[in-house]
Amino acid sequence: MRNTFKQGGTMIAVESAPAVIDFQDILDKAKVVSDNDFSEAPWDNCDGLEHTATPTRRYRDEANTDDMQGNVYCDGHRERLVITLPDGEDYGVFDYMRNLGASRQVARESVAANRRRTLDQLVKWYGQGWEWWGVRCTFTILGDEYESSLWGIDDADYAEREITVEMALDVAAQLEKAGYTVTNQPEGRGGWTRADKRDRITRNLSLQNWRA
Repeated sequence: MRNTFKQGGTMIAVESAPAVIDFQDILDKAKVVSDNDFSEAPWDNCDGLEHTATPTRRYRDEANTDDMQGNVYCDGHRERLVITLPDGEDYGVFDYMRNLGASRQVARESVAANRRRTLDQLVKWYGQGWEWWGVRCTFTILGDEYESSLWGIDDADYAEREITVEMALDVAAQLEKAGYTVTNQPEGRGGWTRADKRDRITRNLSLQNWRA
């Protein structure tokens, strides 16, 4: 609301805004956008994506590379590659599943499933390319701008589902520090630092794979 009144020879404008803000109003300002400034390969900044990309021409003539699971034509390399994961590497999935109470057999099956999905994802990236995303949340009130953003996200759905909420929570915390009250915030969330968020993005793919 804007009120204008005259004091002597001066017109004075006074703006006011509600001191209570609904969290949904902040969340509506969180947008997923393309991150055109981030171009490195996803495996360069994510744990659990270690692999080897070997040109098929390096295999012996008797090797049937066409039947290999990680076989893919990479336009960037302009040749066909075979993607392989390190032998015996479980990326901590076995211990993770055991700590959740899974049997050894179930833990081993989870490791195998994780390796299959990781290889499939790498093959998809090599064959079809990849795209990076960012989330920006900007909330303006009484001329003051409260903003939070995170970039270098490899999954648009994950960015929309999870990171928009985290950015909105960041902005909500800034507003509360400024004296506003933010209602209807998600329970059991908040208190994240930017380092926490960076760590979440780094472990994004592996964490999703563990939920098999």
